[in-house]
Amino acid sequence: MQGADIAGEELASKGDENTQNKSQDVVVRVRYAPVKQPFTANHTPQTDTLADVKARALAHFHLSEGPVDGGSKTYSLSFNDVVQTNLSLTVGDLAEHRQLSLLLVEQFTQG
Repeated sequence: MQGADIAGEELASKGDENTQNKSQDVVVRVRYAPVKQPFTANHTPQTDTLADVKARALAHFHLSEGPVDGGSKTYSLSFNDVVQTNLSLTVGDLAEHRQLSLLLVEQFTQG
C-alpha cells in the first residue's frame, strides 16, 4: 500500500509542476501590419527563443524569407520599437507580466 501512496504523491507533484509550468507560460502576440489579426500563442514557455517565435509567426502568416522579384525579403521582430538582432534571447528575457507583444517587420533588399 505504501508504494501506491508514493506513486500517487509523485503523480500529484508532477501535476503541480505541469500546472506551475503552465502558469509560468507567456502570452505572445506578434502583429504583422498587412494582417488585422495578430498571431497569438497563449502558452509559450519562457525558454522559447525569439527564433522559435519568429518561425511560428512566419508559418502562421504564410510568409517565407529569401529571393523575391530581383531582391531578397527578410523579416525581423521588433520589441518596443527596437529591432531584435539577437534571436537567441528568450521569451522570458523580454516578457513583462507574462505578456510579450512583438511586431513582425518586413524588409526588402534589392539586388
